Amino acid sequence: MKILGINGSHRPNGATMNLTRKALEGAHSAGAETELVMLSELEIRYCTNCLKCYSDIESDIAPCSIDDGVGKVLEKIRDADGIILSSPVHNGFVTGLMTTFMERIAWRLCRPTGEILGLRGIPAPRLTEKTRAVATIVSAGCMPTKLRKFCDTGTPWLKEQGAICFNGECVADMYAGVVLDRELEKDEWARIYFIRKLSEKQLQEAFGIGVKMVDAIKNHRIRPANLSGMVGIFSDTAARVLSKIINPYEIKKS
Repeated sequence: MKILGINGSHRPNGATMNLTRKALEGAHSAGAETELVMLSELEIRYCTNCLKCYSDIESDIAPCSIDDGVGKVLEKIRDADGIILSSPVHNGFVTGLMTTFMERIAWRLCRPTGEILGLRGIPAPRLTEKTRAVATIVSAGCMPTKLRKFCDTGTPWLKEQGAICFNGECVADMYAGVVLDRELEKDEWARIYFIRKLSEKQLQEAFGIGVKMVDAIKNHRIRPANLSGMVGIFSDTAARVLSKIINPYEIKKS
């Protein structure tokens, strides 16, 4: 069993990296082989929308016109049984590095053959030979955990994209808000990014994510990616029926 951590931070010893390492430590303690990929150490270029990946329906991993570090990570994802996606929160969302990476892998790991609620050509997983556990870890610079809902649009996006691209299910997520070891003086608040510390509780929560992933994999509690789950209120059966009835597309009339 292998758990792969993919970190979208630029700081090799920052909060996000320490939480990711702790999660991998938890997975290792539960019997998994682990590996960490630091995206900032790779050459990852912007998608040019050439549609080479999109045009290939057959491949398990679609080709790309850009030859950079992304391809090797996709092979690691194929081999993995679980993937942890981790990133700091920048302006309420994940880093541009993580966003660029996820954009680059979207159609390489998905085919445009999915259908839900009348929408056709939406992403469907290519790597369907097994299901994979997904977990997300995000860390905030100065937002307390209690105010997560105001500063964490990244986690829902990572959970959804990870489940679809990796053909699996998110089994755990973590938001590491700011923790202070003392009340700050007025002139210190502008330096809160440098003063915040990870608490032992947060590190143990990250450790538990790794343990939980391994447990879910061992006990076969990972469901394959569920496209109808993207529209939550509908059951799979209702979504399939409505897909046959609804046609949301406008047809141009001559």
